[in-house]
Amino acid sequence: MRRLGIAAVAVVSLSLAGAARAQPFAGGAAGGGPPGMPNMRAISGRPLPDRGMPAGTVSVRVARKMPSNAVAGAEITVITKNAGGDARKRTATTDAGGRALIEGLAAGDEFHAEVKVDGELLKTDTFTIPAEGGVRTMLIAGLGDAPAGDDSGGEAAGGADAFALGSATGSSHPDPTLPKGTLVVQLVDEGGRPVPNHPITLGSVDQTNKVTVHHATTGADGTARFADLATGRTAGYAAVVDFHGQHIGTDPFAMPEDTGARADIHALEHTSDPSVITIGEGARIILQLREDTQQFLEMLPLENTSKKMFDPGPGAFEIPLPKEFTGAEAAESGGRKVEVRANHGMAVHGTISPKSSLGQTDAKSAGNEVTFGFVLPYRGTTKDFEQPMPNGIGLFTLIHEQIPGLEISGPGVGARQEREANGKKYWVMPGSAIPAGGVMRFTVTGLPSQDHSGRVVAAVLTLLLIAGAIVFGRRAAGDARKVAADERTRLEARRESLFAELVTVERAAKSGAASATPERRRELVAKLEGVYRQLATLDEPRAS
Repeated sequence: MRRLGIAAVAVVSLSLAGAARAQPFAGGAAGGGPPGMPNMRAISGRPLPDRGMPAGTVSVRVARKMPSNAVAGAEITVITKNAGGDARKRTATTDAGGRALIEGLAAGDEFHAEVKVDGELLKTDTFTIPAEGGVRTMLIAGLGDAPAGDDSGGEAAGGADAFALGSATGSSHPDPTLPKGTLVVQLVDEGGRPVPNHPITLGSVDQTNKVTVHHATTGADGTARFADLATGRTAGYAAVVDFHGQHIGTDPFAMPEDTGARADIHALEHTSDPSVITIGEGARIILQLREDTQQFLEMLPLENTSKKMFDPGPGAFEIPLPKEFTGAEAAESGGRKVEVRANHGMAVHGTISPKSSLGQTDAKSAGNEVTFGFVLPYRGTTKDFEQPMPNGIGLFTLIHEQIPGLEISGPGVGARQEREANGKKYWVMPGSAIPAGGVMRFTVTGLPSQDHSGRVVAAVLTLLLIAGAIVFGRRAAGDARKVAADERTRLEARRESLFAELVTVERAAKSGAASATPERRRELVAKLEGVYRQLATLDEPRAS
């Protein structure tokens, strides 16, 4: 089967349907990004643990200026060092999405990666491979010189001080009983009990986008205290912890100008109930035609509607596909493992944080969007598409190349709009949300069908040759010849009439006439076969 070209089509779909982007840790446009975008220097090279990835894996993504500008074909140099100090060097090359997956790493090893992009040397922090799950990191080129005092990029901050926002499970509020510039953060476990002797990291970013990291440890009451913090709108803060495999924290906030503040971080309970997962708004369904097959690419943002961390353990969240699917193939989705299950669909592994804890972060940025493709064969010019949606789907978008006569229609499919990407023209149509237990249904019409007229005519000619051999290869005998002659004359006239009509239908089919249906061709061939059988039967008594 021809490969689906998932990465290339995914880029097109983003251009057509729009790509959501993550919100900044704190407002500002420094660090190479426009206003409203994250501080790119605070992101580049920093490790982000991901329990949804297989253990011992690191996903390194390379981009120019913005995460969406992937750098393909870049050679990454990876250096790992074990507990004994033995270093190992290897290389990996980024794919069309700018990603390289390094596998087979041992827990506890130190990891460091470098890559050159347009002559610029980019480096990750040096970090330790976790015992559970993997790590995602990104290297971004072309950010320019950092502002004076900016230690947010690469190794300037040091691997131990790397900071990344967590799933927001807590918030902050002013507390007039605390001194100005003082923050008290409380950590509670899944049952609401205070967690003592646990490290808490507080990250802050000032108006120049300089990132500063503070550390404290909770006491017996589960609280940690930070003092002498900048107040007002001069700095933004967020507190995070790694607890029971969860990277969780507060929403970003500013310290009050006149008082102190309190914040809380709640560990999330776990659930393995797949009913809490749905496919959120923004899914894209893309159709391509190749020979006698329809190739579909689906990009689905997964949402956890509960207040708990969805953790299927060794199991998975399943997405069924249409019954006749074949050749399914999953794309690398932020390091998340997605596999094909024969005769059913796709299986998505790993944890999924509650949507409520992600704040303004979209599913793609959170690693919760999955991408995969599959093939549906078809015959004729019309094909019905039916995909079960046991967990429902939000508003989605249908996309297909502009092919003369090709149209998609169905329940909830809106009016199409023209778009252009990479020099090709597409039709883009909105699709209505489908509730849990529903089915995504639409009909594709105007599908190009291969011209089988040559096969039909060849079959008819073969029948003519066989019939001719029967008719002319046998000798007539007795008085039956005259009786049979009249019937043969009638059948031959019928044969010539049917054959002439078949030729007319074949010519009409080649010109695209709607009257030349496959059903009419089959009917004429069947009648011709009947005539030849009658001729053969008529001549049977005359066989010598």
